[in-house]
Amino acid sequence: MNDLYFIDGHKLLWHLDRVVMWQNDPVMCPIYMEISPISSCNHRCIFCGVDFARKNKILNVSNYLKFINFLSKEGLKSVMIAGEGEPLLHKEIEKITWGTKKSCVDVALVTNGSLAYKEIMKSILPSLTWIRFSLDAGSPNIYSLVHGVKKDIFEKVINNIHNCCEIKRRNNLGVTIGVQYLIIDENFDDIENAIKILSDISIDYLVLKPFSFHPQMKNKLYVHYTFDKLQQIEELIKRYENKVTFPIIFRKESFKKYILMEKKYTHCYALSFWEYLAADGDVYTCSVFLGDERFIAGNINKHDPYEIIYGDRRKKSIYFGATALDVVKECRVNCRMARINEFLSLLKNPPKHVNFI
Repeated sequence: MNDLYFIDGHKLLWHLDRVVMWQNDPVMCPIYMEISPISSCNHRCIFCGVDFARKNKILNVSNYLKFINFLSKEGLKSVMIAGEGEPLLHKEIEKITWGTKKSCVDVALVTNGSLAYKEIMKSILPSLTWIRFSLDAGSPNIYSLVHGVKKDIFEKVINNIHNCCEIKRRNNLGVTIGVQYLIIDENFDDIENAIKILSDISIDYLVLKPFSFHPQMKNKLYVHYTFDKLQQIEELIKRYENKVTFPIIFRKESFKKYILMEKKYTHCYALSFWEYLAADGDVYTCSVFLGDERFIAGNINKHDPYEIIYGDRRKKSIYFGATALDVVKECRVNCRMARINEFLSLLKNPPKHVNFI
């Protein structure tokens, strides 16, 4: 089935006006931002790339809303709520989602789903463009293994996903409800079980994605993908594509790039287009380098929003990424901006005779 959401690609083609702005001056307001409401988590996933960042920090909502209101007026289009911990642990998560929405910015939420109870989701879902549940298993035993929680949490999460779909149906909401399955060696044989269970739930899609090794992660995990495994996944999808009501999005190209350890760009040009807000208020040009001063643009609890976005620290970071950052040694394969960097790198290094289209 087709990737209706272009998850394995990039969407800068729909923001060409901003690409032109970037070509003239890379220090501009980002299009997209990821925020971390809280840096603690109630799960201990063995594939977690930000396990090093658990510091019990909580986002200051008042300062965040001031920041997001400024960014909205400058051209920010979307915010994904995810980050270093489980977003639903933040006691003011409703204020965060609705406050962001009221700033005319599209809002998304990524959650493990264990705290996605009916009461809170009835309030939150209408404010979201999409929500994605990180399931990563199809049985209680495997779920317990990969998420580091008790086995009974699996059934709770499945029930919460079902309830969200019911809330969407009964209230005729436009929110897209997706489920994510991050494939590692430990859960590879459980994919089919997940598809079977989800077939009885009215989700909008299931995405099968690869693991991406984070250089700072404490629990070092090494995953072994092969082209034979990719073929097995494709055959599994073919068996079920006419048996389920939702598309199964297989991020095949990203899997291939991970197998080959492939990066088709030498510099990071994407820092102009996105931002990461950590739970302690630090604003980063890249989420891979949490704690790294080279990528901190400022702090929403200490600095003026204009200074953070257009000031010297962010400017210096953007130019560093585009000229001096060693992408091969320091960056992860399939980072969030990988496809965008491939596109921007092509623009920076055009072929000859471009007028012969």
